[in-house]
Amino acid sequence: MEKMNLISQNNALINKSQAFEEREVEIASLKPFFGDYGLVPVFGKLQELPPLVCVGTSEGDFVVFHESLWQVLLERGVKKVKALFFKGIWDMTELFYLREKLFRRRKKTLAEFYYFAYKNFYGNDFYRNRAKIIQAISQKVGIRKQTVYAYLRRHLKEEKEELKSKAQQFHSQGKTQMEIAHLLGAPQRTISDWLKKRVEEGRNSGGGEP
Repeated sequence: MEKMNLISQNNALINKSQAFEEREVEIASLKPFFGDYGLVPVFGKLQELPPLVCVGTSEGDFVVFHESLWQVLLERGVKKVKALFFKGIWDMTELFYLREKLFRRRKKTLAEFYYFAYKNFYGNDFYRNRAKIIQAISQKVGIRKQTVYAYLRRHLKEEKEELKSKAQQFHSQGKTQMEIAHLLGAPQRTISDWLKKRVEEGRNSGGGEP
């Protein structure tokens, strides 16, 4: 049996002409290229587990498909598995586009993939550019902006709470609203609203300003 036939069509691998090689690899030595741990079916319900699909780079071996399975195996203490590797050594740019190709038919996953990629690229300026980023994701994935927001609702909520917490922390350190806005990449008015709401919540709980 050819190695490429081990990967079923529903695993979203598009380029079937790509040659694979099967290797035994230590689970702990692999790195997940994208944390999709909650984005695929629970593997415990499958009769036959799919193979990990990996890519070798100069920076180590990356799991590029079924990272959630990798996480499960790691947590269960599995030491070694047989995994499928795309042949050759890939650089990180090639790996990015490979990952995009693998998930081209999974729009929610692809939207999340671009979200984390942009967040990593923009760093502290991510929040300031978020509207532009949502528009870019909408165009790249081929979905409406409202759908992008719906797909990313959990991530955006977590990000907002994280920023609020950081704003309060900086405020407690004596930084001005303008300084906090600059550090977090958020509008000064937004920072002001967050801090005022935090004070009101403190008063309502009887604790005053934190």
